Amino acid sequence: MSENLKELKNSYPDFNFANLAKIANVEVKLTAQLGKTKVPLKDILRFETGSLVSLDNREDEPVDIFVDNVLVARGMVVALDNYYGVKITEIIKDNK
Repeated sequence: MSENLKELKNSYPDFNFANLAKIANVEVKLTAQLGKTKVPLKDILRFETGSLVSLDNREDEPVDIFVDNVLVARGMVVALDNYYGVKITEIIKDNK
């Protein structure tokens, strides 16, 4: 049994983990948010190929990782071959 699963079982002693197998293959939307900004609609209407949009995160800051719009982790953007990925650096323990 993995350490993460042991920790999870210790955190939720009343949860029936046998039922977890029933939902383990359910797909959820995972989103990594690089940053955000507010832009007036008039500026968006002027966007064209090559336009730049400044975000509120610097390149060395962690990105937020959401599962179905719930913040669950933070990480750093990495390059994997010709793709981008996110290396998890922090799990959000209490996201209420």
